[in-house]
Amino acid sequence: MDNKDKIIQEQREEIRLLNEEIKCLQLLLSQAGIPYGKGIQEKERPAALQKDSVMSETETVREQFIIPETITQKHAQYFYSFFKGRKDVYSKRAGKPNPKTGKTGYYTQCWNYWKPGICPKYEKKKIKCADCPEQHYKELTGKVIMQHLTGAREDCSDVIGVYPMLPDETCNFLVFDFDNHDDTTNGDDYANTDELWREEVNALREICRIYGVDILTERFRSGRGAHIWMFFQEPVPARTARLFGTALLTKGAESVNQKSFRTYDRMLPAQDHMPVGGLGNLIALPLQGQALKKGNSAFIDQDWNVYPNQWQQLQNVKKLSKEFIDKKINEWAEDGVLGALSDLENMDKELPV
Repeated sequence: MDNKDKIIQEQREEIRLLNEEIKCLQLLLSQAGIPYGKGIQEKERPAALQKDSVMSETETVREQFIIPETITQKHAQYFYSFFKGRKDVYSKRAGKPNPKTGKTGYYTQCWNYWKPGICPKYEKKKIKCADCPEQHYKELTGKVIMQHLTGAREDCSDVIGVYPMLPDETCNFLVFDFDNHDDTTNGDDYANTDELWREEVNALREICRIYGVDILTERFRSGRGAHIWMFFQEPVPARTARLFGTALLTKGAESVNQKSFRTYDRMLPAQDHMPVGGLGNLIALPLQGQALKKGNSAFIDQDWNVYPNQWQQLQNVKKLSKEFIDKKINEWAEDGVLGALSDLENMDKELPV
């Protein structure tokens, strides 16, 4: 491709993105009841914008419409500055669900994976990757993150997950997981089977608002579950982060009269200390290219609609300082609030989310 063709291709891509943004802006104006354009007849508008459109169709368009981004290396770097886990190891989503459970797993990326005569799994030997003598983990790179954000693979095998707990037992974020880890229930990506999770997510969002904790709420790729993310200005000991999270749940529950969180599964990191020979729990990252096209794996507002500009929301969220976290823990400790509303016995399970 010569320089002229490259310029033409770049201009076409810019025009395409501008047209998508115009559509998004027209949709937002229409929803707000603000007229746009001159001489536009109702019948000429897209079906989802016409007054006689079925409400469910309009809601579907509103929830799914996200301003497209041309992903660059800068996007990958900025993304990782928030979702910063271990860099020396990561996992990818399998292209097909497990035929027995119907759920899709995440697999640690290793240079020796499935190599004949080297990988024990190829020989059908049951061994954890952490215990494998041939272990040679792949490093998380900007290219891998870009592939996750772009989502070129329709089977979503380019989706990645990171390990939040760093080798020094600190973490850069804390996640509250509202999903279905009931092994008796089939369904891909641990989707919830009822609507209780929405009520409980709303309760925790209100708790965070009351106590000044800035968060982002991500709707799962399945559309039936959520992660609530909070980010730290600097690495915080996992034990401190988890103590802050459990105290926030317990203290906050009093404020909103929430007796329990049944669909709240756990916090990530899920351990105070690194498991011997292990990596801790895995968390799948948001803004997955393919799922994002359907309005999932996306950040949502209080009305459960996706933000049209996902990257703007990421830019707006405020990271918590360690001083703020320590101050709140001390305040709540004086009130006798150090408990948790979840079953801590299940916190050490290494399940992908």
